[in-house]
Amino acid sequence: IEKIKTLPVLFGEVDILKTIQLLPGVQSSGEGNTGFYVRGGGPDQNLILLDEAVVYNPGHLFGFFSVFNADAINNITLIKGSIPANYGGRLSSVLDISMKEGNDKSYHGEGGIGIIASRATFEGPIINNKSSFIISGRRTYIDVLAKPFLKNTELGGIPYFFYDLNAKVNYRFSDKDRLYLSSYLGRDIFSFSFAEGGFTADFSWGNTTTTLRWNHLFSDKLFMNVSGIYNAYKFTFSSKFETISSKIETGIRDGNLVVDFDFFPNVRHHIKYGTNYTYHIFTPRKGEAEFDEVKFETSKIANKYSHDASVYLMDDFDLSERIKINAGVRGVYFIHVGPYNFYTFSENGYVIDSVVYKKGEKVKSYYGLEPRISARYKLNASSSLKAGFTHTNQFVHLVSNSYTTLPMDIWVP
Repeated sequence: IEKIKTLPVLFGEVDILKTIQLLPGVQSSGEGNTGFYVRGGGPDQNLILLDEAVVYNPGHLFGFFSVFNADAINNITLIKGSIPANYGGRLSSVLDISMKEGNDKSYHGEGGIGIIASRATFEGPIINNKSSFIISGRRTYIDVLAKPFLKNTELGGIPYFFYDLNAKVNYRFSDKDRLYLSSYLGRDIFSFSFAEGGFTADFSWGNTTTTLRWNHLFSDKLFMNVSGIYNAYKFTFSSKFETISSKIETGIRDGNLVVDFDFFPNVRHHIKYGTNYTYHIFTPRKGEAEFDEVKFETSKIANKYSHDASVYLMDDFDLSERIKINAGVRGVYFIHVGPYNFYTFSENGYVIDSVVYKKGEKVKSYYGLEPRISARYKLNASSSLKAGFTHTNQFVHLVSNSYTTLPMDIWVP
């Protein structure tokens, strides 16, 4: 992150996703867009993690800025090919971002005022050399500054702003046990109204993540990470015109349990194995409307539920000073469960038949093995040759377009 901060920035905002687009094999998905292509893959085939939590929509200001506040970020790892077996669910790349843990010896603060947003960060010890915290916030303020000047005009004010909040605490119980708790909350708010027509509309979208991680050291060769993760993306739109009002909501919520073991039998081998379980709750489209006290709501498109589990084994080893090999396998299992109603429609859109699945009842399941191997041959201090093979199973398309701020189709097969 310190290298990223030395680069020229737009409007005073250090943008992680814009920076990685300068790397070989990474290309922007469009001007002013945080989406990126990695060697031909689509933007939705990039796995973006913040402290192990999936971030489904990484953009603010309709995709112009990323949701990652550089002041709260410690390290960024981009894997562009031959994805190791401990990652899954995407084909193109992995962007693994870790937050700062806070200074456990003294208090520090930093901030900045930019054209687009202002930010502030504060960190320090809770218990010296044992526990620390960091909290970082960012918000646009152009809407606040412009309001007095536009109050009596047709515009009335700037109808948009976004904000981010990052927080993390850690506590060291002993030399072998440490606990981390980190969280992120970000929202884009867009609202406008026409006083003469009596029409108002409000948009809101953003991500929420929380990660609780326990790190335990069994010996100098074996340690374990256990993480409980919650992440969500939500988009809402509401409008009102005289006696007519409506609201649309779409999104996804995940509960995730991750157990990883790292084993170092010798200096040449790093063996990693573990398991990952995720419970998905999809909200494809949820709408309601009211007209003259008569209410309508969607009932045929309800939440969808699924279990997503995997186990993996990986060995990262050096055959010699020049040759390095990473080999592994990942077993995956996906199951769509009830409550779920499967409808059959006629050509005119009328329901002609339905199948009802009870809570927890299997609707459809998928499974598969994902072998992976990659090799690197070091030619000299500055050059190397790489080759790899990866096979992955794509069971569920979580978000049809994870970079749009309009209502999204989220579906399972």
